[in-house]
Amino acid sequence: MSVQSDTHVAPQENAGRAGRRAGQISELTVIAPFKEGGAERLRAKLANRDVGGSFAEKVGTLHNSRFVIFDDDTRLLFATAYDGDWDTYIADFVRLIPEVLDHFFSELEGWPGIHDPAVADYIVDHQVTAEYWYVAYPDARVQDVLRGQRLTKAFDDLLDAAQQ
Repeated sequence: MSVQSDTHVAPQENAGRAGRRAGQISELTVIAPFKEGGAERLRAKLANRDVGGSFAEKVGTLHNSRFVIFDDDTRLLFATAYDGDWDTYIADFVRLIPEVLDHFFSELEGWPGIHDPAVADYIVDHQVTAEYWYVAYPDARVQDVLRGQRLTKAFDDLLDAAQQ
Protein backbone atom coordinates (compact mmCIF):
# COMPACT_ATOMS: atom_id res chain seq x y z
CA MET A 1 0.00 0.00 0.00
CA SER A 2 1.33 3.41 -0.95
CA VAL A 3 0.60 6.40 1.23
CA GLN A 4 1.19 9.89 -0.07
CA SER A 5 2.41 12.53 2.32
CA ASP A 6 0.28 15.57 3.00
CA THR A 7 2.03 18.65 1.67
CA HIS A 8 -0.08 20.92 3.91
CA VAL A 9 0.93 19.16 7.15
CA ALA A 10 3.15 21.36 9.30
CA PRO A 11 6.66 20.02 9.80
CA GLN A 12 7.16 18.64 13.27
CA GLU A 13 10.01 19.54 15.56
CA ASN A 14 11.03 19.04 19.15
CA ALA A 15 8.71 20.75 21.65
CA GLY A 16 11.50 21.30 24.15
CA ARG A 17 12.39 18.72 26.76
CA ALA A 18 10.02 16.15 25.30
CA GLY A 19 7.19 15.82 22.81
CA ARG A 20 6.59 17.20 19.34
CA ARG A 21 5.53 20.60 18.08
CA ALA A 22 3.77 21.35 14.80
CA GLY A 23 3.76 25.06 14.13
CA GLN A 24 2.76 26.72 17.41
CA ILE A 25 1.08 23.64 18.93
CA SER A 26 2.81 20.95 21.02
CA GLU A 27 1.75 17.58 22.35
CA LEU A 28 2.35 15.92 25.69
CA THR A 29 1.44 12.34 26.58
CA VAL A 30 2.21 10.90 30.02
CA ILE A 31 1.74 7.25 30.97
CA ALA A 32 2.29 6.53 34.66
CA PRO A 33 1.33 3.90 37.24
CA PHE A 34 -1.23 4.58 39.94
CA LYS A 35 -0.73 4.23 43.65
CA GLU A 36 -2.85 1.49 45.21
CA GLY A 37 -6.47 2.65 44.84
CA GLY A 38 -5.37 5.72 42.85
CA ALA A 39 -7.54 5.01 39.81
CA GLU A 40 -10.69 4.90 41.90
CA ARG A 41 -9.77 8.11 43.73
CA LEU A 42 -8.91 9.87 40.47
CA ARG A 43 -12.25 8.87 38.94
CA ALA A 44 -14.01 10.42 41.93
CA LYS A 45 -11.93 13.60 41.62
CA LEU A 46 -12.64 13.87 37.90
CA ALA A 47 -16.37 13.33 38.47
CA ASN A 48 -16.54 16.02 41.16
CA ARG A 49 -14.61 18.83 39.50
CA ASP A 50 -14.89 21.07 36.46
CA VAL A 51 -11.87 19.50 34.80
CA GLY A 52 -12.09 21.28 31.48
CA GLY A 53 -13.10 24.82 32.26
CA SER A 54 -11.69 27.12 34.84
CA PHE A 55 -8.14 25.82 35.19
CA ALA A 56 -7.64 25.68 31.42
CA GLU A 57 -8.74 29.28 31.13
CA LYS A 58 -6.23 30.33 33.80
CA VAL A 59 -3.38 28.78 31.85
CA GLY A 60 -4.63 30.16 28.53
CA THR A 61 -2.53 27.90 26.28
CA LEU A 62 -4.31 24.56 26.75
CA HIS A 63 -6.14 23.27 23.67
CA ASN A 64 -7.36 20.01 25.16
CA SER A 65 -6.55 17.39 27.76
CA ARG A 66 -7.73 13.91 28.57
CA PHE A 67 -7.33 11.43 31.38
CA VAL A 68 -7.56 7.76 30.40
CA ILE A 69 -7.44 5.06 33.08
CA PHE A 70 -6.40 1.71 31.62
CA ASP A 71 -4.69 -1.64 32.23
CA ASP A 72 -7.23 -2.73 34.84
CA ASP A 73 -6.94 0.54 36.77
CA THR A 74 -3.16 0.31 37.10
CA ARG A 75 -2.05 3.12 34.76
CA LEU A 76 -3.04 6.60 33.63
CA LEU A 77 -2.64 8.08 30.19
CA PHE A 78 -2.76 11.87 30.32
CA ALA A 79 -2.63 13.58 26.93
CA THR A 80 -2.79 17.24 26.02
CA ALA A 81 -2.11 19.74 23.25
CA TYR A 82 -0.88 23.22 24.09
CA ASP A 83 0.69 26.38 22.69
CA GLY A 84 4.43 26.86 22.77
CA ASP A 85 7.25 24.83 24.23
CA TRP A 86 7.40 22.26 27.00
CA ASP A 87 9.26 24.22 29.69
CA THR A 88 6.98 27.25 29.39
CA TYR A 89 3.86 25.07 29.55
CA ILE A 90 4.98 23.24 32.69
CA ALA A 91 6.14 26.52 34.29
CA ASP A 92 2.69 28.03 33.61
CA PHE A 93 1.01 25.16 35.45
CA VAL A 94 3.41 25.46 38.38
CA ARG A 95 2.91 29.23 38.57
CA LEU A 96 -0.79 29.54 37.78
CA ILE A 97 -2.53 26.37 38.99
CA PRO A 98 -0.20 24.22 41.09
CA GLU A 99 -3.05 22.85 43.19
CA VAL A 100 -4.68 21.33 40.09
CA LEU A 101 -1.68 19.22 39.18
CA ASP A 102 -1.18 18.01 42.74
CA HIS A 103 -4.92 17.33 43.09
CA PHE A 104 -4.98 14.95 40.12
CA PHE A 105 -1.45 13.63 39.84
CA SER A 106 -1.00 12.90 43.54
CA GLU A 107 -2.72 9.58 42.75
CA LEU A 108 0.30 8.53 40.68
CA GLU A 109 3.07 6.41 42.07
CA GLY A 110 6.15 8.52 42.78
CA TRP A 111 4.53 11.93 42.12
CA PRO A 112 6.95 14.33 43.88
CA GLY A 113 4.56 17.28 44.19
CA ILE A 114 4.41 20.29 41.93
CA HIS A 115 6.82 22.41 43.98
CA ASP A 116 9.52 19.73 44.09
CA PRO A 117 12.32 20.52 41.61
CA ALA A 118 12.13 16.87 40.49
CA VAL A 119 8.61 17.31 39.07
CA ALA A 120 9.87 18.17 35.56
CA ASP A 121 12.04 15.05 35.56
CA TYR A 122 9.07 12.96 36.74
CA ILE A 123 6.95 14.22 33.84
CA VAL A 124 9.72 13.65 31.28
CA ASP A 125 10.44 10.18 32.68
CA HIS A 126 6.80 9.22 32.08
CA GLN A 127 6.27 11.12 28.84
CA VAL A 128 5.94 9.26 25.56
CA THR A 129 6.51 11.26 22.39
CA ALA A 130 4.00 10.65 19.62
CA GLU A 131 5.31 8.81 16.59
CA TYR A 132 2.82 10.70 14.47
CA TRP A 133 0.67 13.63 15.41
CA TYR A 134 -1.68 15.63 13.20
CA VAL A 135 -2.64 19.22 13.91
CA ALA A 136 -5.37 20.72 11.70
CA TYR A 137 -4.45 24.31 12.58
CA PRO A 138 -0.79 24.35 13.62
CA ASP A 139 -0.54 28.13 13.83
CA ALA A 140 -3.85 28.75 15.63
CA ARG A 141 -2.96 29.34 19.26
CA VAL A 142 -5.73 29.21 21.88
CA GLN A 143 -5.96 33.00 22.04
CA ASP A 144 -6.18 33.18 18.22
CA VAL A 145 -9.08 30.71 18.20
CA LEU A 146 -10.92 32.59 20.96
CA ARG A 147 -10.40 35.91 19.17
CA GLY A 148 -11.68 34.38 15.92
CA GLN A 149 -14.79 33.13 17.69
CA ARG A 150 -15.45 36.59 19.16
CA LEU A 151 -15.00 38.23 15.75
CA THR A 152 -17.31 35.72 14.06
CA LYS A 153 -20.00 36.29 16.69
CA ALA A 154 -19.69 40.08 16.38
CA PHE A 155 -19.93 39.85 12.59
CA ASP A 156 -22.95 37.51 12.79
CA ASP A 157 -24.63 39.87 15.28
CA LEU A 158 -23.98 42.79 12.92
CA LEU A 159 -25.50 40.89 9.98
CA ASP A 160 -28.51 39.88 12.07
CA ALA A 161 -29.06 43.50 13.16
CA ALA A 162 -28.81 44.70 9.53
CA GLN A 163 -31.53 42.25 8.45
CA GLN A 164 -34.03 43.56 10.99
